Amino acid sequence: MLSSGERATVVLLQAKQSLGAAGLAEFGAAVAAAGAELRILRTGEVPLVREGDDAAAGVGDARIAPVEEWRSLIPDGATAIVTNDEYLLGTAARLCGDAGLRSPIPAGSLENYRHKGVMRRTLEAAGIPVPETLIVSGGAVEKAGGCTGFADDELVIVKPAAEANLRGIRTERFASVDLGALDDELVERLLEGPQYHSEVLVTNGTVTHLFSGLYIRSLLDLTKGGGSGSARTDPETEAKLADLALRTCAALGLDGTFTAHVEYLSGGDDFADVVVSEVCARASGGEVPFQSRTITGVDLELLNLRIQAGLPGVEPKVDPDASGGWLWRVGQPIAGAERIEHLPVEASFDRIRLGGRARISGRTAAVLAALELLAAANEVGVSGQ
Repeated sequence: MLSSGERATVVLLQAKQSLGAAGLAEFGAAVAAAGAELRILRTGEVPLVREGDDAAAGVGDARIAPVEEWRSLIPDGATAIVTNDEYLLGTAARLCGDAGLRSPIPAGSLENYRHKGVMRRTLEAAGIPVPETLIVSGGAVEKAGGCTGFADDELVIVKPAAEANLRGIRTERFASVDLGALDDELVERLLEGPQYHSEVLVTNGTVTHLFSGLYIRSLLDLTKGGGSGSARTDPETEAKLADLALRTCAALGLDGTFTAHVEYLSGGDDFADVVVSEVCARASGGEVPFQSRTITGVDLELLNLRIQAGLPGVEPKVDPDASGGWLWRVGQPIAGAERIEHLPVEASFDRIRLGGRARISGRTAAVLAALELLAAANEVGVSGQ
């Protein structure tokens, strides 16, 4: 728990991954209610919140400085150092250690969650399916996922091993990939089947599945002008993903207390085709906080920060019938609202910093149907788009 006193301070770190405005505001209020101040240390690389910096006005004492200067900006009265930024989990854990503060960040297994090459080797050793991959590091090339090699004219995905949010990811013909020029990167088979995600809670050795979603169109479609989003998947698939998520996190490590996000790819429609693409030891961003509020009653970004700060939080309670779905489109409004008027869902359409956004809630089947109709209306080349 937080200690009391005029100088008690919770320090929030942020660099490359923005937070949701609602969750940040609630976190700031919770810190104040505990008798502490909130100091926010940022690099300024991206807005503090996804809705833009104006949406975070008045929340905490925010300071922009290089990471190397942050230690000097942490006050003596700091009671917790927290982050939901994947790039800063290790930094937060180290700063907590230096200050003699407890941290529930899984420092012992963090590299398993943070580095995709380490992650895939660890998962494969545990019998968890991963994509066919070439892991390139220090001039060495290692195979994972039963990789048999790629044809010269085959499209492959090339991605940095320790980046997130599609940074540095690209699609190329394998003949164009210069393996000798890559450093700490992955080359993986392009899989064009359904894509999924799972949200879980790890609590000191116990992992609990909360819900799983189906991506409506590939996230890569966002880079091509189309729409992309997700909705809670059907119950049968969710049960199978829950089992895979639990085994995945158990293989990577369950030290600490944190929310985790698991992503899956597949090469076909059978569940046997599903592989674990990546996992992160933080709450997912984007619209997953909206989904988690709708399905579990809890914003998982907010929960993760509360856990790290030692603040009491509301336990997620999964509603088996509820679903939340969302669709984004870069630089364009979401079209097709009229296509879902007949469905028993609640829908809102607005614009965020990235572009157009739709949020939908209701029962699982209806939300999935609505998201599919909206995604079709926002494909590149559709009349009026």
